[in-house]
Amino acid sequence: MTGTAVLFSSWDWAIVALYFVANTAICVWCAMQKEKDTADYFLASRNAGWFLIGSSIFASNIGAEHLIGLAGSGAGSGMAFAHWELHSWLVLVLGWIFAPFYLRAKVFTTPEFLERRYTPGTRTLLSAIFLASYILTKASVTIFAGAFAIQTILGYQTINLPLFGDVDFFWFSAAFLVVITGVFVVLGGMKSVLWTEAMHVPVLLTGSAVLLFVGLGKIGGWDALLSANPESLHLWRPLSTTPATQGFPHFLFDPSETPWLGVLLCSPIIGLWYWCTDQYIVQRVLSARGLKEARRGTLFAAYLKLAPVFIFLIPGMIAVALFKQKYPGFESIGTNPQGAFPILVSNLLPIGLRGSRARGNVVRAHERARSLFNSTATLFTVDFYQRLRPQSSEQHLVTVGRLATGVVVIIGMIWIPIMQSMSKQLYSYLQLVQSLLAPGIAAVFMAGIFSQRVTPKSGLVGLATGFALGMLRLLMQALHQSAGIDWGFLQWFVDINWLYFSFLLFAFTCAVIFGVSQFTPKAPPEQLAGLTYTTISRETVAAERGTYGFWEIFHTCVVAGIVIGIYIYFW
Repeated sequence: MTGTAVLFSSWDWAIVALYFVANTAICVWCAMQKEKDTADYFLASRNAGWFLIGSSIFASNIGAEHLIGLAGSGAGSGMAFAHWELHSWLVLVLGWIFAPFYLRAKVFTTPEFLERRYTPGTRTLLSAIFLASYILTKASVTIFAGAFAIQTILGYQTINLPLFGDVDFFWFSAAFLVVITGVFVVLGGMKSVLWTEAMHVPVLLTGSAVLLFVGLGKIGGWDALLSANPESLHLWRPLSTTPATQGFPHFLFDPSETPWLGVLLCSPIIGLWYWCTDQYIVQRVLSARGLKEARRGTLFAAYLKLAPVFIFLIPGMIAVALFKQKYPGFESIGTNPQGAFPILVSNLLPIGLRGSRARGNVVRAHERARSLFNSTATLFTVDFYQRLRPQSSEQHLVTVGRLATGVVVIIGMIWIPIMQSMSKQLYSYLQLVQSLLAPGIAAVFMAGIFSQRVTPKSGLVGLATGFALGMLRLLMQALHQSAGIDWGFLQWFVDINWLYFSFLLFAFTCAVIFGVSQFTPKAPPEQLAGLTYTTISRETVAAERGTYGFWEIFHTCVVAGIVIGIYIYFW
């Protein structure tokens, strides 16, 4: 190997190895419990409790791109991206509003719910969109962040392999993650995903908290952090960054990544899509043994979701403070904020803990990829293969699910170089792509649940319109940035601030849905029964009221209060 390797002791390597031993044991245990049907393999027999659900929701959200990308955003732009980490209230929306509809319909996937509410074509299109989004925002980002973490922490640039010679260590790390993750997914299914994620959450929180407090100690405490980053601690950023772009409607084209109005309008749309409709997250709720466990799981996840602002984003700001204090090892932060987290690990943690955090970066990439692969296999098998071959046995469908992950991984790795050219900050890239995927999907779900006047055909048209316009913007932006193409009078379509574009796309999609509904046949009453708020029976409402009480309402208010308090403090 070539490069400057970080000093790892035998204890560090032992910690890394211990995780894989424990993980393998869990997967073998799950594999020995034969999956009788698709519910066993894809939804853990629909028997998960609140602790597993909440832990898995949180762990699925916190991938290596959070450990790397969020700290990099903290180093590059301070608290600006904390808005997306304060979406605990949207996790509550999942538990209180969306989960009852999903569990009542007994669906395997959220696209299947759209088939019940709209048409089979709507289901097919949304499943295809999800598979595409997993390539654009999950597979490539997860693999990239995990490989980047391994390379940065270990310090190697190349590795010599038999038959291949010298190989870039980044791509070797990426291939390693893909292969080992694929093996574990094939063996263990959803049950192994839930248990390994629950096992890792306490370690993830503890290890990251240690890094936070060690970093604060090095710079002289919280007051020193405030004085080193006085402007970056504000959540709400100016509407415009340059005088030339002030005023309406010119501020719509301001290059700032986080103008306050754009964040206010767009952040809930992205959060609603991600937390309440994305199969990747909702699959954990679908695994619940009942609505009470599902709702309590989302309450637990909402508490956990409050942590990333402090344990992932603020360490990036600590890295900037150490750079300004000329602390040894932090010289590259000025030109490479994305390396903040691994640089903190390499330079601040003692031998022993260093291995724990290196393991944490590898584990998060590994476990998130496992969650991704399982959700991808579920979508492909249930929403495509089973519908094309309805006579397939349950065991055959499980086998198909085990074989359905390879293509998305390969395409995700191919997309990595394109992704790297589009954004200097990994986390901001993730938000950029999600801002283009979210509006159409969020609009279709919201309109379908809250209005029975929305017709079946309008859902398909609205979803297709929102997705097509979002992908057109992504393609035009990619060609503009990578090839320098000027789109002439259509350049405004690329130049409009990404947050405002997302909100306008959401509003336009809603207009399309309600417009088409004026000219297309309405759904029959039997199709809508239980799928909209106005078609839920009194008996169902009474039964579901028994799934919550004082403590569920109390904890909901506590989470909401903490979110409001954070906004006030970092105003």
